Amino acid sequence: MESEPNILRRHDLDSLAAVERAFHTGPLSEAVKSAPQLERRKGLTLGEFEREYRHQMRPVVLEGFVEDWPSVQKWSFDHLAERCGSVRVIVDSYNTKAAREATVAEFVQMLKENEGDGATPIYLQEWYYQTTAPELADDMPEMDIAQYDFRRNLYGNAPSTNHQLWLGQKGGVTRLHQDSYTVDVMHAQIVGEKLWYVMGPKAELRADTAEGWKALCDSPDTELMQFTLKPGDVVYLPANWYHRIELLSNSIGLGRKCLDEANLRTHIRQRMGELLALALNPDEVKRTHPELFDVVLMRSRAWANRMDIDLSRLRP
Repeated sequence: MESEPNILRRHDLDSLAAVERAFHTGPLSEAVKSAPQLERRKGLTLGEFEREYRHQMRPVVLEGFVEDWPSVQKWSFDHLAERCGSVRVIVDSYNTKAAREATVAEFVQMLKENEGDGATPIYLQEWYYQTTAPELADDMPEMDIAQYDFRRNLYGNAPSTNHQLWLGQKGGVTRLHQDSYTVDVMHAQIVGEKLWYVMGPKAELRADTAEGWKALCDSPDTELMQFTLKPGDVVYLPANWYHRIELLSNSIGLGRKCLDEANLRTHIRQRMGELLALALNPDEVKRTHPELFDVVLMRSRAWANRMDIDLSRLRP
């Protein structure tokens, strides 16, 4: 199989590690220090968002857009431990060696016991809370800017609102990536702050060398920018924008995906390709994508659960 020429798009462990190292040393580490701030807007109307950002495929931070959400007003880690502490989750699911099951209450206790120099940050990624703690949904109302999401037409109302909560410890990192399935990204910050670095869909790295990284940083197609997401803020990233996230403090955020109808064909091909790979060649997928295999299974199971599909049967 021919290797993906753009290293930023690769999912093998060596490429992922090389990209993460570049944020700490070399030309990219210098470039991010002076990267321009992503545009911030406050009081943006739905019409303005559609005209100036979504239809133009321009990213933006919507400052204070969900500051009146009950979750932003009252949530804390202890609040979630008290409210849904017995719910079981997978902690550090993006790391096959560190992944383990715990209750929400146990996860919060882990955070408290993991403070101090040298501690590896703990992260609860992609918690599909609506399958295990649906009572939390009322604290995060739907946003009017997200109503264009075409997934409702494909999968129905329940699967299309299968959003994820991200709960992590200061110092945690989500490595540079593009979200799967050609969906737009909306992320609402609920507790704490996150530093984001983003690159445009045309960003390209051809060689893991100083020259290769310098070419990436110098190219106008890279569109390297940064911003800090604070409680009540929402970031909108059009499909295929790269993003890397650092937790500046203990943090809770809501990941909300939107499928633009213009990306429907690509979305379906990617979804079907992933499902067929899992069904027809799971051993090869697990070998080539060891860090993603369990995550993809978790996504697919949550999706099936929301669609009332019985996975124990060969056909409905």
